[in-house]
Amino acid sequence: MTNGLFFGSITVAFGTIVSLLSFVLLPFCNPGHMVMRCHYTSVVDGFVGIAIALIGIAYLLLPKIHKTLTYVVIVAGVLTSLVPTVIVGVCKHPFMHCHSISSPVLQLVGIIIALFGVANIAFLESRIFESEDFTNEKHNA
Repeated sequence: MTNGLFFGSITVAFGTIVSLLSFVLLPFCNPGHMVMRCHYTSVVDGFVGIAIALIGIAYLLLPKIHKTLTYVVIVAGVLTSLVPTVIVGVCKHPFMHCHSISSPVLQLVGIIIALFGVANIAFLESRIFESEDFTNEKHNA
């Protein structure tokens, strides 16, 4: 399996997981009478997950910009982790499900996505390093 197919498909899977966690699976406060911060965290991380999945599709289709797309995946993973903690936040009450369950899960998934991107950058760099000729000999044609 080539790197492009592997990284692209795993990235699409990560984006789908983040979107499903944010929109469906994780308990966030229901926006009934009063919309709380955790609702916006759910929406923002859901759309970040969609963006990650689209980046994975682009990775499958555009092999010339693999390195750039991998850096974007790293940034999106960090963003996934920062939305429930710094950027938007969740409810202040530690007994709320969004504070005790949803925020830690999204932080962990975001860190895993970012580390997966860093591992792919290391792999891409090693392939570039292996393909270069570092000998000082002049080649006569």
